[in-house]
This record gives sequence, C-alpha cells and structure tokens, in this order.
Amino acid sequence: MGFLRYVAGYFQKEKVTAAKVIDLLNRGYSLTQLFGGNIYNIPEIRTAINFIAEKVASIPFYHIRADTEGNMNQVNDRLGFVLKVRTNPYQCPQVFWTHCMTKVLLTNNCFIMPEWDEHSGKLRWLWPLPFTLGEFNQDAQGRIIVTLGGSYPFYYDDLIHLQRFPDGKQGSSKQASGNYVQIVNTMQNQAVKDSENSQRIAALLQVKSQLKSSDMKKKLDEFKELFLTAENTTGFGMIGAEYEVHNLDMKLNPLDTKLLDDITRKLYNYFGVSYEIINGTASELQFEQFVDNTIKPWVWQIEETSTYALFSETEIFHGNCVQAELVDLEISTLAAKTAFYKEMVYGTIMNRNEIRKRLGITKGPPELDKFLENKNFQVLSPGSYVVEQKGGESDEQGSGEKVTPESAV
Repeated sequence: MGFLRYVAGYFQKEKVTAAKVIDLLNRGYSLTQLFGGNIYNIPEIRTAINFIAEKVASIPFYHIRADTEGNMNQVNDRLGFVLKVRTNPYQCPQVFWTHCMTKVLLTNNCFIMPEWDEHSGKLRWLWPLPFTLGEFNQDAQGRIIVTLGGSYPFYYDDLIHLQRFPDGKQGSSKQASGNYVQIVNTMQNQAVKDSENSQRIAALLQVKSQLKSSDMKKKLDEFKELFLTAENTTGFGMIGAEYEVHNLDMKLNPLDTKLLDDITRKLYNYFGVSYEIINGTASELQFEQFVDNTIKPWVWQIEETSTYALFSETEIFHGNCVQAELVDLEISTLAAKTAFYKEMVYGTIMNRNEIRKRLGITKGPPELDKFLENKNFQVLSPGSYVVEQKGGESDEQGSGEKVTPESAV
C-alpha cells in the first residue's frame, strides 16, 4: 500500500503521461514484486504463472485488415511495429506480454496505456500501468472513467484492460487459493527447519554401567567429544565398547510429499495448467486441451480489448483488428504440420502457397497458387456412367475406379 500511496501523491490528479510512467519505471520499482508478492514467492505458483505467461507472450500479434472478399492482410505500419518488434523502449513484445500476463494472473487485473503521437496521431508505445484495481464512474456525457491508484482518472475505452475472474467491471480483488498457499508455505517452512535441525531424537545412547543423572550428562559430552574428534575420512565414526547405540525408527522428516504433490497439482489447475504440461510429460491431447482451455481464452481477450482500444469504430468497421497467429501452438510438431498440409490440400481448403505462408515457409513457385482439385469433389457433367472397380484410386496410374459417361441425358 505504501507504493500505491506514493503513486497517488505523485500524480495528484494530474493528467497521466507516458513521461510519468517512464519515471516510475526508472525509479526501479518491480511491479511484479509489489503486487501479489507473497503468493509469487511460492515456487510452484511462480512456475505455473511464468509458464502460462511465456506461452501467451510467445504468440505473435499483428495489425490485420480484412477486405470485403474475406482476405486478411497484414499491415506493416507503426502499430504493427509496436506489436511485432518493440512494444516500448524498455520491453520487446515477448517481455511485455510476459509482464502483463504475470500481473493479471497474480492480481486478476492488468491495465495497459497506449501512448499516441500528438502530431501524427499514430501509436507510439504500449505501457503497463502500475495499478491493479480501479474505481468506475461516468462523466456528464456518460463516458466511463476508471480511477486508478485512488487519484488518477482514465477514460476506460482508452485503456487495454485484461482481467481474470471478472466481477462485472474488473477482475476479482482476491485470489481463491489462500488455503492452498497456507498449506504449502507451512509444509515448506517446516521442511527447511527440519533440514537445519530436526529437533527429533533419532537414537538412544546407552552406557552399560548405572550412572547418576549428572554423570550421564558428563558421559554424553564425553561421547560427543570422542566421536566428533575421531579421525573420520570415510564417513565412519568411532565409539568405545562401553556404549551402545539404539536407533529409533522414527520419521526424521515430517514433510508429507504426497500431500504436497496433491496441493501443487491443485495450484497448477487453479492457474490453468497441469502437472504433466509443466513437467513435459503431457500427451498430445492434454497439450491440445491446454491450448484450447487456457491459452486461447487469453489470446481472444487480448485481441478483443486491443482492437477496441487501438482502433476507432470506423476503422474496425473497415476490417482493422489485432489478431494473433496461433499456428505454432496448434500445429507445433513436424507430424502435425505434415498432416495439416495434407488435409488442407486434400479438402481443397487452401492452395499450397497459402499453406506454406500459414506454416511460416517461404512462398513457392506460381503453380503452387493453384488448388489441387480432389476427384471426390469434382462435379460431373450430366450423363450415364459405368464404374469399373480395380482396387486403386487413380485410373491414370492403371488402377482404381474408372468413371466414363455412356450417353448424354
């Protein structure tokens, strides 16, 4: 809260500018640590959040313009440069979206401010704002205003707002993982204490003669001094014949690894990723479900909120939008890309150069712009036909079905 009070005093209800945001970043504030720092200090949670954040950040976003014929063309302008090359002077797109996704997964909200050039009106940069909750109201014209940091108002439609667990206006102000976090913290803290000093009796040292209490303590000190000072170069110690050591079969480490593993799996699921995905043992179906159920909803939210904030209604009606390219996640292996190529060609859905472009392969010769028409989709001219079965697929190769017209209808 100290940082938020500082920010509130810093802006003092002045108009926020990119210079003020840059000044905050220059002062060395780690926004990720300041917001949700306690939960982010748990390794399992940091692993889950970082895994999802980096996966989303690895997806390229483009400025796309669609025409009336359904063609989607990438636009190479300043907005495209910000999306593809450099989001702001401090961050490339990969770092920027990792930062934003980390914040929204930690705090359920992330606000992003576009900076526009005052002269050209073009987008200059995108800045992550150091706030996680806002207060909403309307001005006299009915335009929604969100006040961040207690004293800094924005027009809401000027911002890109990512949110998780939406409660109507913004993401929930609390996480629902409190009990899991407390269990993990307690178990791990106890494990650390046990590794430093178990404070548990592991064995009993017995002397063969009867001793008084005071003499027993002296004997124990004598034993420790003898054992610890004995030559010990191979992991062996030495005790005298007057001692007997009785091991106690007690659990030295009380850490319940099974319970910790179960809680870890539940924490992974809470953030939208599985234990198998994190550890690289997921099946192809599990990875496909991870992309569909976790990654795609975030991508769609980024596309929708960015398009609304970065384009006017007129520009949107003329086909401008922010769009992600998911092909590398949906078709990630060589086998999957080969299958995709065959299916698109066989179904005459795309020509071969269109497929190559989608897969990130350079364009081939002009003949690849033609569709390979599958015979199953050919339209036959009117007439009567005789089908000769020869067990193959192509009559041109000397086998297959031969379809010939006998007479015109």
